[in-house]
Amino acid sequence: MELDLALGSYLLIEKMNNQRKLFAIVSVIFLVILAIAPFKGFFPEWKKYQQQYNDLVATLPQRVKPTEIGIKQVWIQSLDRVDRCTTCHLGISEPALKNAPQPFRTHPQIHHNVEDLGCTSCHDGQGSATDFKEAHGQSEYWDQPVLPRKYMEASCGKCHKEQDVKQAPILTLGRKLIVEYNCSGCHKIDGFAKQWVPPLDGIGTQVSSAWLFNWLKNPRGYWDHTHMPNFGIADSDANNLVDFLKSFTSLPDGSTLGTLPASLLNPTDAQKAKMLELGATRFGEARCVSCHSVNGKGGYVATDLGKVSSKVSTDWLYHYIQSPKHLLAGVAMPRFRFTDEDLAAVVLYMKNEFVDYDMVQPPEHTPDPEAYQKGLAAFKKYNCSGCHQLGTMNRAEEMAPELSFVGSKRMYSIDFGPSKIEKTLPNYLQAKLMTPHAFSATAKMPTFGFTEQEAQAITVALLANRNENIPEKYVRRSLPKSTFSPQGKFGKLVGDLACLACHQMEGNGRLVATDLSIEASQAHPDWIMNYFKVPYSLRPILTERMPNLFLSDSDRKSLVDYMQVNFIADSLDRAIQMSDSLIAHGKSLYFDRYACQSCHQIEGKGGYVGPPLDKLSTRLKSGWVYHWLKNPKAFKPGTIEPNNNLSDADADAITAFLLKQK
Repeated sequence: MELDLALGSYLLIEKMNNQRKLFAIVSVIFLVILAIAPFKGFFPEWKKYQQQYNDLVATLPQRVKPTEIGIKQVWIQSLDRVDRCTTCHLGISEPALKNAPQPFRTHPQIHHNVEDLGCTSCHDGQGSATDFKEAHGQSEYWDQPVLPRKYMEASCGKCHKEQDVKQAPILTLGRKLIVEYNCSGCHKIDGFAKQWVPPLDGIGTQVSSAWLFNWLKNPRGYWDHTHMPNFGIADSDANNLVDFLKSFTSLPDGSTLGTLPASLLNPTDAQKAKMLELGATRFGEARCVSCHSVNGKGGYVATDLGKVSSKVSTDWLYHYIQSPKHLLAGVAMPRFRFTDEDLAAVVLYMKNEFVDYDMVQPPEHTPDPEAYQKGLAAFKKYNCSGCHQLGTMNRAEEMAPELSFVGSKRMYSIDFGPSKIEKTLPNYLQAKLMTPHAFSATAKMPTFGFTEQEAQAITVALLANRNENIPEKYVRRSLPKSTFSPQGKFGKLVGDLACLACHQMEGNGRLVATDLSIEASQAHPDWIMNYFKVPYSLRPILTERMPNLFLSDSDRKSLVDYMQVNFIADSLDRAIQMSDSLIAHGKSLYFDRYACQSCHQIEGKGGYVGPPLDKLSTRLKSGWVYHWLKNPKAFKPGTIEPNNNLSDADADAITAFLLKQK
């Protein structure tokens, strides 16, 4: 008993001694920390950078003021943002440091004042931090690290809501692709409405079952430029969808197909040979390849025609060319004024010439008794009604996540699955666009076949969709869309000929070709009349885009008469007092001072960059030529024609010289 007590006392005393030793060690450590703490502020990372900056500017040949040692801070009250980035990035506005190492290098062209917007408004990152890792947002619980350079334009989109942001071409491309690929067919995206795509009413009378099967399986196997994605549809679903869609034979709005001409139904061999020759001629004259490609050669505004014979029925093709909007309301295809004989010949030529000899025939299958129900289920499964109208079925609601604020998505909410990519939001979005099933084999998103450049652009556009309270004074929106709608016979012709698919009129339409809003101040009416009759190229080295619509004299006159009254600008009028001395002076300016012949030809001599200038007086009015010479970009912002800052006298002289060319 006494032995046990003695042993217990010994152990207790030993334990107390150990605790005293531990307490002593901790006390010493604590005292060391207290001693060092006052000196910690003398050795921060940012102070080292500021000292290096001062050493650097002292070696420059230019006089650059050294910085005062201390935290630099910008407070943007309206954005509720504090930035200390310039504590280290000291040379962002100093031109002498354009080749300096980071973090001292001059910032590239800045479109905004740092004092107004700070740095993190555009670059992201953690503005209040002064440690490199923390400031760049490379910390576990910070969801907005500094944007990589290739995604920088996403920040522009937070304030710039326009579709076309001139200083941000990648952002602009991304928004354009979101519209073209109709991403809003499945996703809700503020500012992006569902787009028109061909309705499927009457598809049973339009396309062949074999073509439809192959199209559903691999749309790009038929046309490389299609916006239709690949859903990876199984054969069974594809067969049921074909049987389901082929049951829809009623055309939109109760339209019907008329009868085909006898010459197209049963031509003799001699008639067929003659029609094929005529059809090839008219097809070429109509310049169908301005919009359509043929086996990859030509335009790609509309579908490839190289295999169209194996796609559509003769009956549908004939009546579609005869009156496109009768079968597809809203389509941008113009109604060519073919005679009945020409139309039959063009259709016969296309049906004989544009055959898909390599089309893979679908595997034989016995139609399922429940094909309609199963096809309808597949139609809903793949959200086909997100893009296409079919019968009385309602347009599908968005089946995919909303993307209106995807740029503010939190990292903890992203499932990266088995992928090995660096876990950032930009990487996730770009990988999802390139390989939709990279994160889950059961993902419903189809494959669009985006290039890396396209995926990057769309990622930039999506990253711009932030849930941030941006004051309205910073926001830039697109101008209201033009409500211009021409009336009368001219208006009907514009709709029938789909002029607004390529041209703009008073802000309405697409600017693929010339803006016609002041066409009558530019070109003489006789020239416009002849141009409509036989369009020809003003630049022989470029492909002519304007099709020959085979307009009647009455239609051409209606178009020109309307333009002469409405598409004119009095401010462009200018009478040139022609004289031999003025023309001679203009010739000297043209050839010697400004070397215009480097780009333009006269009498076959000169460059090929711009249009030839022979017979200019038969086409252009003097006022237009004068004002174009004074400021080309005022009429065509993207033109490569230089602005030579001509005086009024020099512009008059060159105009006089050009208008005298035969």
